[in-house]
Amino acid sequence: MRAITFDISLPRIAAAKILGTASSRAFVSTWAPVRCQHVPDPRLLGGDWVLVEPRRVGICGSDVMQVFIKAGIDNPLSAAVSAPHVMGHEVVGTVIEIGNAVKRVRKGDRVAVSPLLSCAPRGLPACEACQHGDYPLCRRFFDGRFAKGMQLGTCSDVAGGFAEAMSLHESMLFPIPESVEFDAAVLADPFAVSLHAVLRAPPEPGETAVVYGCGSLGLMAILLLRALFPKTRLLVIARPRMKSLVDRLGADALFTSQDRELVREIGEFLKVPLRTPLFGSPWLQSGVHRIYDTVGSSETLEIGVRITNPRASIVVVGVAPPKRFEWTLLYFKELALLGSNAYGLETFGGKRRNCIETYLDLLAQNRLNVDGLITHRYPLEHYANAFLSAHNKRQSQAIKVIFDPRLKTPEIRTEAKIERALNN
Repeated sequence: MRAITFDISLPRIAAAKILGTASSRAFVSTWAPVRCQHVPDPRLLGGDWVLVEPRRVGICGSDVMQVFIKAGIDNPLSAAVSAPHVMGHEVVGTVIEIGNAVKRVRKGDRVAVSPLLSCAPRGLPACEACQHGDYPLCRRFFDGRFAKGMQLGTCSDVAGGFAEAMSLHESMLFPIPESVEFDAAVLADPFAVSLHAVLRAPPEPGETAVVYGCGSLGLMAILLLRALFPKTRLLVIARPRMKSLVDRLGADALFTSQDRELVREIGEFLKVPLRTPLFGSPWLQSGVHRIYDTVGSSETLEIGVRITNPRASIVVVGVAPPKRFEWTLLYFKELALLGSNAYGLETFGGKRRNCIETYLDLLAQNRLNVDGLITHRYPLEHYANAFLSAHNKRQSQAIKVIFDPRLKTPEIRTEAKIERALNN
């Protein structure tokens, strides 16, 4: 079958990094670590395993970082990756074959995929984290019958979703309601990641929350905050081109400036005075109560500590290369800086269930409108342009980029079509 693979080959990585200083296209060239090639067809890996045909697969920010080799060379999570592997973890598809012990799904079911390779897929008794539904904190990502890997797209023994077929443990599958289309369901993973992040420090009624960034995670955070926390005042920090979409999703204000000007504008909006140091940027002594940082860069973290209220929470769910930032205000304001990793079971609205189930249920109830978010879709063999579109969204004007393995030619929505979708 056709699949998009990534190999941790030092010569290929070196070639891409050196030539990539001249052009980003070097990272998706024939000498780069990522390729579209034929690999062996998947097989059932046990009686409780299922074969799935991927129908839509989203390109995540972590996929982009992997392809364009943006992680630091000392990134500790490189210890939890095996290669070569088939990439892709934001998957929805159709069940095409089931093992003789499968109970959760049937052949022909449409399913959304939870990608974590925790205890159950590895055939191990549940560790302490998995017993509590905290699958991203599983202690066994290095153990069991498969090579090390935290999730699909990081493990050489279990193929990810950038392929024509994949083998999955039944615990990873969630049936899609009949009324929900694949185009909406494929956003289940980024929604679930954002839901877990928000529930790490949920806003109280009347508080002010900030969503930093408008990639998939940021957009999903805006959607769920409006749907599930309607009494929160919601501010967004993103690029100017996102204004129409941010307005449609229901944010109270969009801020597009940077550095000093951004702090000043948020202070004016909140009607609080700026504190100006001898050198460096100003800060707010009273500010916002919650920040959901879907970028996770040194710049966004520094802005975060400057615009927060004392004892506020900053939840970091985005991933960016580490750099220094001025963090004195972290201790001065007694801020809570929280990490948020993937998702598992969460208790919300009196129900404890996987975050994917919450998303699919909200879609079936028509409580979320995700029309217009998918702008670029590509066949697998057009992987180079797909990754370039996701990497440089300012140039491509992409919102969400996905693969459709059945597609013959790319489909890109024009600005006019996007506007019509947003206004419907």
